Amino acid sequence: MQRMMQHVALVGLLWSAVWVGGNAECLASSHITMQETRGTLSGVVVDRTTDSPLPGATVQLSPTGRGQATDAEGRFTFRNVAPGAYEIEVRFVGYAPHRQSVEMASDETITLAIDLRPQRVGLPDVVVTGALRERTTAEVYRPITALAGEELHQQLGSSIPETLQRVPGFAMQYNGPGAARPSIRGMGGDRVLMLEDGQRTGDLYQTTADHGVMMEPLTAEQIEVIRGPAGLLYGSQALGGVVNVIRNDIPRTRPNEITGMVTTQATSVNDGLAGGATVEAPVGPLALRGELSLRNAQDTRTPQGDLPSTDQTVLNGSFGGSWLPAWGLVGASYRYYDTAYGVPGTFNGELIPGAHPGGVDIEATRETGRLRIVYDRPLLGVFDRVEWDANLIRYDHTEIERRRTDASDIIGTRFEQTSGEMNLTVRHTHAPHGLRLEGAMGLSWYGRDLESGGVSPGTRSGRSGTVAAFAYEEVGYRAVRLQLGARFDYTETSTPDQRDIRVRTREGERIIKSVSNRTFANASGSLAALYNVSDAWTVGTSLSRSFRSPSIEEMYSDGPHLADFSFDIGTPDLKSEIGHGLDLFVRGNTPRLEVEAAAYVNRVNDYIFYAPTGLTVFVDREGDLGRITPVFEAENADATFWGGEGRVQYEAVPNLIADVTASYVRATRRADDNPLPFIPPLTTDAELRYDGARFFGHLGMRWTADQTRVPDPVQRGGTAERPQPPTDGYVLWRGGVGAAFATHGTQHRITLQSQNLTDSTWRDHTSRIKDVAPQPGRNISLTYRVQF
Repeated sequence: MQRMMQHVALVGLLWSAVWVGGNAECLASSHITMQETRGTLSGVVVDRTTDSPLPGATVQLSPTGRGQATDAEGRFTFRNVAPGAYEIEVRFVGYAPHRQSVEMASDETITLAIDLRPQRVGLPDVVVTGALRERTTAEVYRPITALAGEELHQQLGSSIPETLQRVPGFAMQYNGPGAARPSIRGMGGDRVLMLEDGQRTGDLYQTTADHGVMMEPLTAEQIEVIRGPAGLLYGSQALGGVVNVIRNDIPRTRPNEITGMVTTQATSVNDGLAGGATVEAPVGPLALRGELSLRNAQDTRTPQGDLPSTDQTVLNGSFGGSWLPAWGLVGASYRYYDTAYGVPGTFNGELIPGAHPGGVDIEATRETGRLRIVYDRPLLGVFDRVEWDANLIRYDHTEIERRRTDASDIIGTRFEQTSGEMNLTVRHTHAPHGLRLEGAMGLSWYGRDLESGGVSPGTRSGRSGTVAAFAYEEVGYRAVRLQLGARFDYTETSTPDQRDIRVRTREGERIIKSVSNRTFANASGSLAALYNVSDAWTVGTSLSRSFRSPSIEEMYSDGPHLADFSFDIGTPDLKSEIGHGLDLFVRGNTPRLEVEAAAYVNRVNDYIFYAPTGLTVFVDREGDLGRITPVFEAENADATFWGGEGRVQYEAVPNLIADVTASYVRATRRADDNPLPFIPPLTTDAELRYDGARFFGHLGMRWTADQTRVPDPVQRGGTAERPQPPTDGYVLWRGGVGAAFATHGTQHRITLQSQNLTDSTWRDHTSRIKDVAPQPGRNISLTYRVQF
């Protein structure tokens, strides 16, 4: 009955979009001046050197917030444009950006011819995450990376974390291909906020290392990574950063004709095959978008043999539509994601410490309904844009343990989670006396209802709800820009199971903790500044205060997480994390050179982590062999994270580019100078690539240092054991070639490349399985993409 009601709620959310759309025009008519006659602004975008059209170029009409991609003939059209002054911004990967001022008169039709100059470095992608409006990477107030177009195509992996491995400051926590999680600047779990079109994914990637990110990279339009505290818009938890996968499920513009993209990829390391397609089409007054993708892979091959229980299948699809009247947008979408993947338990006959001998199969399904309404007209004489977003997500997660003593399986863990989110934001833009003022304020709500079950769920059921208010303002004058922001969150977290947490260890110790419901209230804020030293160089800094309240799992865990290789004990009286961060960064952007470098320090009071206790629990299963599992306990400790990251791209000769990135983070508990666990070591990445108009290729390597900064040994009986041993460094080589061509109004791109060219044995420090199993071996992949 509960499942049926949740499906009814999803349908109701989508139906409400139709009702609101049907009545919104009446509500808005009193605010629209009927005497105002609107015009049309159109144009074509071509390559300056060849005069050939550029389909898929991004065209933005500022300050309306409207944008679209050019069609197969390089054309774009904005209808219902009110009289006034506008700026057209055109961007396309591999070309220098173009900006042009346009003055629209009443009932006027303007047609532009825009030619873009090829440029292989200094490509300021348009970003939308953490910004008042769409900006270039040079204009945002925090270190940010945006992957799109050719760069996203070349770095495409089987998961979002794998796709982002080369982003400065980013690391992938690998527990098998399906169980890959993000880490930014040494922070993972709930401190990295995963978004899809600006809203939370509603899965359980943040809880334990066996839970992966439930998003498909194959059909993503763009992926943006903000490094450092960035929680004012999206929530206070984002101490580490934000990853936003942009799909445009609810179309923001109405295309002139049917457009789309088809992508296929084959990989040798796991006999993998994936394919996906997206289509956008105009249907009457509506803009519709559909998406479908499939992925199938077998066990992953390592240089020392196959790693059992690492197969994966994914089915992903969505359908969305929007009505785009002159005053704004009304849209809705539905997304379905279904996956089954394995988490390894043994390798070459050796048991991974704390793991289930037969491995664990995880089956997960995510359903998302979303509604978006935008009113893009003056309101109350102060605001010029109102946005309202809402979603409802149903997520089911089952962990099936393979018995070793007979052929049957058991459901070790089952989670059913329903979450929802609503955001109301009002924005304004003014330019008095040479100043440019942009600002926003808003209210948000996020709720989460987690039901746990199975033989050993590891954590109790719980509920959490947060309401928040936020405001921020940007002030620009000549070469200086400032951003100030503040947010206040109030959170209630509870569990229906109020029994004490009671654990008896093999060493004879009894752990007893009282359980209670909790409330948390705190404020976060930021102050950031940018200074344009010249047209090409910008320096910036940001100060932030952020906080994160303990999660349901951190407070109420009291059992084994066999796929995570641990027995976790929560602490119901945990304090909230309070972080104070400082970032200093520099950006340079010339036709032949692009630079971004950042240094940071983040002091986190009452940092929450699972500390190794040196104790063990014997976990028994009916009909199966028991096993000894190490005990980890959630606790607070003051910690400091500091480090730096950067990327340099230099075009030495035409089309030949040297690309170097580097990342380093040092994380320590301040009380005893003890390193925190699972912190990535110093990593550098260097690549030499040729980016021609039709042919391209690259040769690169990744060098990772030894990680010897590991937590101190823990006393266990009469011996001292390391909870996490040091990890040797490694060098990995990669290379690839490809071609791009156009025919019959379609753009084609095919790439053949290899990761780990020399089939080296390597072990990543943040991996939970590295002590027994190495990482993947040589992988040859073939990727083909066509845009129409």
